[in-house]
Amino acid sequence: MSKLCYEERRAKASSGARIEYLTCPLCGRNRPLIMWGKQTRFEVKPDYAIIQVRYGGGRGVGFFLSLEESINIEDLEREYPKVYENLKGEIELLYNLLFS
Repeated sequence: MSKLCYEERRAKASSGARIEYLTCPLCGRNRPLIMWGKQTRFEVKPDYAIIQVRYGGGRGVGFFLSLEESINIEDLEREYPKVYENLKGEIELLYNLLFS
């Protein structure tokens, strides 16, 4: 079986199912707009692991989350100051776009 070029893959995908995605304006992560019959959303929780540490076992095993090593939003400024400043700036920009 030969590999399809980009144009062939795109043409094949275009004839498939249409799915609308909601993209987080901060991280760029996509989620289907409607998933399992419900509207999707993004939530920010104080204990949410903003930087997740996962371990993988290779193909067919998957990745497993290590909550103990993951970093929540409260610890982000101390451990990753550049990421914190970037996130803070993006939130301020988004706030200004939405509420000014």
